[in-house]
Amino acid sequence: MKISNEFKIGFWTIVAILVLVFGIQYLKGINSLKIGNTYFLVCENVEGLANSSPVKVNGLQVGLVRGMHYDHKKTGKVIVEINIEDSNVKIPTDSKVQIATDFLGTSTVILELGSAPSFYNLRDTIESEKQVGLMDAAQPIISSMGELMPKLDSLIAGVNTLVSESKMQESLLEINKLTNQLNSTVATLNRMLRGEVPEILSNVSSLTANVDTLTSKINGEEVAALVANANTTLESTNRLLTALMSDEGSVGKAISTTELHDQLSTTIASVDSLINDIKANPKRYINIKVFGK
Repeated sequence: MKISNEFKIGFWTIVAILVLVFGIQYLKGINSLKIGNTYFLVCENVEGLANSSPVKVNGLQVGLVRGMHYDHKKTGKVIVEINIEDSNVKIPTDSKVQIATDFLGTSTVILELGSAPSFYNLRDTIESEKQVGLMDAAQPIISSMGELMPKLDSLIAGVNTLVSESKMQESLLEINKLTNQLNSTVATLNRMLRGEVPEILSNVSSLTANVDTLTSKINGEEVAALVANANTTLESTNRLLTALMSDEGSVGKAISTTELHDQLSTTIASVDSLINDIKANPKRYINIKVFGK
């Protein structure tokens, strides 16, 4: 049987349309060949949510959003159809559903699976919680920033006041001068390390060598003789001091007794009395005769 050209054109046109449809679904992340499990969500606000938005459990994508429509007759809310591609994922009846919006404005359906023994049936309706948006997540940060701003303003005002004071500027100038002095000192130290310090170390090495030479010249016999002479001198000095302090000698008696002191005192007193008598009666001791009388 001969196939007409019209049939061939129609057949390949249908094939191209199917490939196009499946390709578009694939690019959206929808696997049209995999049926999965369908559930419905009742949401008050689906801002940022779109068809083919991911459905995640514990951060893992398990499905996609298949469609949305507004239920104006019964609930007055938005009905979201989700498809769970993994048939092993069962949704307990105490599970929670949220729509979370990231910083780029993209929304994601988040399933928080519960632990109830009973599960939702296919195509059951699940009530979702309030949408968690970007502003909701940033609200604590915004509140903290609101409390921080007055303190930040006070800090900036204090810094401005401190910088504008003349003492602060003088302190900065002093710091600049000190830095320049430190740079000069460091440069001087570098010059010393390159020039003078090696010369000093060389002199110290020479001095150490001379001390070693002198030490090597002084042998043990000379040191022993010097020590013996010193001991002999000390012994002689000790005997002399012992003799001087003894009561048998004149010096010892003079030091240890008061006899010499008493005799000297008596002699001085007699001399003093004699001098006084001479002054009082000079004629008694001096007889001057004049010639011719």
